[in-house]
Amino acid sequence: MVSYLPYAMGRMKLIWGDDTEEYKPERWLDENGEFRKESPFKFTAFQAGPRICLGKEFAYRQMKIFSAVLLCCFEFKLSDETKPVNYRTMITLHIDGGLHVHTFHRHGN
Repeated sequence: MVSYLPYAMGRMKLIWGDDTEEYKPERWLDENGEFRKESPFKFTAFQAGPRICLGKEFAYRQMKIFSAVLLCCFEFKLSDETKPVNYRTMITLHIDGGLHVHTFHRHGN
């Protein structure tokens, strides 16, 4: 039997570099600031090959729309910026104790 762990693969320094534990959205952008697709065999959140998730493109579109609307209208800040964010590994990835944020309306909206 051959198996893999997507959670572990998403944090492998061999695949993603020494800064793999850092939150860096820019790692998904090319030199022009455009979204750069990674191989589905490298980024396995939606699986790969003949069993790739049928809803992958819909999920990406939904994330972009949701992010654009929220970031246009609101600003988010952690309630306690000194508190470390720790993950709980389950079937889906949870943040231990939740992620408490304050939300502020952006001025001019």
